[in-house]
Amino acid sequence: MPAEANKAVSPLSWVIITGLGFVLFVGAAVTLMIFSNKSANMSAQVYFFLLIFAALIASGFLFGALKAHAKYSGQLHNGTLALGGPAVIFCLIIYFGLKLSPTADSFDIKFIVFADESKNELVDGGVLKVLFNKPDSARVENGTVIFNDLPASLLGKRITVTPAVAGYYRQSQQVTIPLDGHTSIELHLKKKPDSLKVSGLVVDIQGQPVPDVLIVLADGQYKTNADQLGNFILILPIKDGTELPVRVYMGKKLRFNSTQIFSSKVPLTLQLNKL
Repeated sequence: MPAEANKAVSPLSWVIITGLGFVLFVGAAVTLMIFSNKSANMSAQVYFFLLIFAALIASGFLFGALKAHAKYSGQLHNGTLALGGPAVIFCLIIYFGLKLSPTADSFDIKFIVFADESKNELVDGGVLKVLFNKPDSARVENGTVIFNDLPASLLGKRITVTPAVAGYYRQSQQVTIPLDGHTSIELHLKKKPDSLKVSGLVVDIQGQPVPDVLIVLADGQYKTNADQLGNFILILPIKDGTELPVRVYMGKKLRFNSTQIFSSKVPLTLQLNKL
């Protein structure tokens, strides 16, 4: 027993140990707040870590320096539990620390906008319109949209999000803002099929309009007729700049057969061959 008593840590040593712990606690708190995303706000994870640290320091000081202790007496199920000193302080610090934990007044929310369900392609360009307490919008850049300084009252609430991106359907979506205020929200847009409006004019060898001829594209996949002034309009499921074979029939006679480049900006002029 005397040998064991000599090995025991003295109250002064406990004071020094817990004092150093307190200094480390203050240093950790300051460092974590400085290097957090917002120096004015402390994340829940950081706060909980510091809370446990503070509770352990207080309990260690009471147990080692003041010789306070907890005691249990009685049988396993029918006994009475008598708690005192460090055990009570530890529990009280944790309890009141969680009850009085800081809550952020505002938060930022990040949307990740994908071009499809596979997450292989991000949308770049366009605008994301969001109905919070009032309408708001921001540009989509490299698949990302961030709204800053939103009120904490929106956490866990459902909001309406409407993408306005060229080439994609403008479909509103209902999403729920994560309670933690940190998790990104993924949006998956539905791409419109390629569509190109093409106009043109059919003329004869002298450049005069030719009415009522049949225009056949892509070996018969698309057909239309010129009007009385030789004009025609087609809406095709192709991209701008696509090349397609074009044939023009006057009655049953083939009068034009050539590959053309289709563009919504440059009308086609199809000049018929001589009979």
